[in-house]
Amino acid sequence: MTTISSYSTNYKDGGANKRISSRLHKERRAERLLVRLAAATLFFVLLFTGMTLVKGFADGEKPANAGVGEKVMIVSKGETLWNIAGSVREENQDIRRVIFDIKSRNNLTSSVLLEGQSLIIPTNE
Repeated sequence: MTTISSYSTNYKDGGANKRISSRLHKERRAERLLVRLAAATLFFVLLFTGMTLVKGFADGEKPANAGVGEKVMIVSKGETLWNIAGSVREENQDIRRVIFDIKSRNNLTSSVLLEGQSLIIPTNE
């Protein structure tokens, strides 16, 4: 015959279990920390790579070398596209079209010029 006992003890036998539990908790915490560090490292590597690619594609292509009949001008201090276009245009040409052609030929995205910058002046067709 089997007897069921409701006996309980006053002694706490959790010492060994607590040590195992504490060790497991520390290991899990260390694993979570390593996973977080790996994720953060991966995130920053991808971020750096993305920013490098964006910067690389943001730089416009350099224009091809000057062709036959094209002139190369070096921008002097204080010169503007308007001044340069005015000095190279013919009488019957619209200066806005000349500015557009110069910007297109040199792959310029803005009208800001830097001193010493080389500009290729396209032929008047």
